[in-house]
Amino acid sequence: MDRGFNLSINTGPYPVDFPKVNAYKAANQKRVEDLAQLMIDKDTFDAALILKSLFPAVNADIFLSHSFEDTNEAIQIALELQDSCDLNVFIDSCIWGSIYDLLKAIDNKYCRRKGQTTYDYDERNRSTAHVHMILATALQRMIDQTDTIIFMNTDQSISLKHSVNGEQKTLSPWIHMELNFSNLVRRRSRYKMVVKSERALDAVVSNEQFNVAHDAPTNHLIPIAEEQFKKWMTEASNFKGSRAIDHLYRSF
Repeated sequence: MDRGFNLSINTGPYPVDFPKVNAYKAANQKRVEDLAQLMIDKDTFDAALILKSLFPAVNADIFLSHSFEDTNEAIQIALELQDSCDLNVFIDSCIWGSIYDLLKAIDNKYCRRKGQTTYDYDERNRSTAHVHMILATALQRMIDQTDTIIFMNTDQSISLKHSVNGEQKTLSPWIHMELNFSNLVRRRSRYKMVVKSERALDAVVSNEQFNVAHDAPTNHLIPIAEEQFKKWMTEASNFKGSRAIDHLYRSF
């Protein structure tokens, strides 16, 4: 990764072409068809096989970090960047569905109490920890491989209610991980090179929602307003591909 941007989306709902967005979702989400294909033996899953089958590494220019509630808007932005600038964008939420499918399949087979419809609490905690760690590995690998991370800073991704004393908070553990990892990941300057050349498994009866407010550091990201971002996209359509990224770096 070379650098990152803190994209403020604050002009109201981002216009979404839902037929195109839904087609993108259908084309990019991996499905869990056979648990046996992900296993070394009848009791042991292979994390490498899960990564290869459900979260394969793809060539992407931009990692788009966003709230699950902003998935449609994120895909819309990804489609615009692809169509206008010939840039490939990685949308992390497209693999979240795969995570839940995998967890449900594992829990139904290994964590359900014998003869009951409920799950063993400890076994389910173990399965969730393993699968979430695999997902975290996949996301960190993608952040490291892409040129740029763009964080969609919206009312859904940053919790204004829990952000105090100027310190931003997010209720998403994934955004917390992505922002922190993007601050720690190795930096590679591609510009010089170019110049030279929740679905729940069961209904839960509760009047309260469990939330955890995580740090959401963005000081290492370059601020960019939505209007500036759209202006860059329009200008970058004249460059395409890696030259569009170069124009982004020169502009901010």
